[in-house]
Amino acid sequence: MNSSNQKDKQLPALLIVDLINSFTFKHGSVLADKSIHMVPKINYIRDIFKNKKLPTIYVNDHYKIKNPTQEKLIKHCLNPLSYDLIKHIQPNEEDYFIFKPNYSGFYLTNLDELLKKLNITHLVIVGVAGNRCVLFTANDAFMRDYNLIIPRDAISSVTDYDEKVAIYMMKDILNATVIQTQEIEEMINHLVSNNYQ
Repeated sequence: MNSSNQKDKQLPALLIVDLINSFTFKHGSVLADKSIHMVPKINYIRDIFKNKKLPTIYVNDHYKIKNPTQEKLIKHCLNPLSYDLIKHIQPNEEDYFIFKPNYSGFYLTNLDELLKKLNITHLVIVGVAGNRCVLFTANDAFMRDYNLIIPRDAISSVTDYDEKVAIYMMKDILNATVIQTQEIEEMINHLVSNNYQ
């Protein structure tokens, strides 16, 4: 395939933000409870990406773990609050995993480099917290010209107000397409099918 055709392709990636999480912070129990209810939706999206051989990328806080690995992170985060969530949302061998030091998945990480290497044009972003790490990651993605797709029922914030503000910011300022999880397969099919026309 020549480079001009490659540039015209529309390729989505799934970003899963901060779901390997200890929830040991103020209002963490509230966010943990809301997050566990998202698991079936997020795993539904994961299955779509896996079946279509599209990349899933975990972008996660490293919790200041020295020389962090997935195994160290999971061990650090497992507790009664997080157990059910982590056990059902752990990455697979084929998934990518990037550690971040702050809110944005792009800040001081190789996320942008990886996305460019994979020729990604669209990002489906899910995870927590909607008004913090999801929003900051979406903002930095927008600044780097990625197209954003936000399944609103697959992100969570501590309060409904925080979530509404985050959704507003992503939709009206970052030009994100905000959808329900049940709409994601049709949207991904449309994106991918355009590559063969």
